Amino acid sequence: MDNTDEPSTRSSAELVVGWDGQPASVAALRYAIGLARRLDAHLHVAHIADFADLPVDPDAWDYEQQLRATLESHAVQARGMLNELDANWTYHPMHGRPPDVLADLAEEVNAVMIVLGAPRGGMHSFIETFAGQSVAYQVTRKHGRAVLLVPDAAPE
Repeated sequence: MDNTDEPSTRSSAELVVGWDGQPASVAALRYAIGLARRLDAHLHVAHIADFADLPVDPDAWDYEQQLRATLESHAVQARGMLNELDANWTYHPMHGRPPDVLADLAEEVNAVMIVLGAPRGGMHSFIETFAGQSVAYQVTRKHGRAVLLVPDAAPE
């Protein structure tokens, strides 16, 4: 059920999950759906538009249409997975700095935790984590929010 106005009154908890359509994000959403079932939680799925959503050619005549289509495809993919959830959920298309947006949403809905896909791995992820730039690091350290990291191959 898509309830975009108010959280369900029957939910015992609120969960926030970050969504970008990447494999780690898909695993995180699947895991969050299972967790929401077990906890009878309302699931808040946040897609924060980023550079990966932007069309390649900024001068294209249909740039805005391409961007809207990309953002809508993320929503359609997430909603397809969320329809499996026999509970309430809300899809939040958002923009801003991911750690801040996720923490603000979690604060707003009083979420018990934020569920994220684990960092990609490799040197890029190592540098982000070492420099304190990963979303998970910033949410936990700067915002004091609990974060559950889900690896790509997590069971549902």
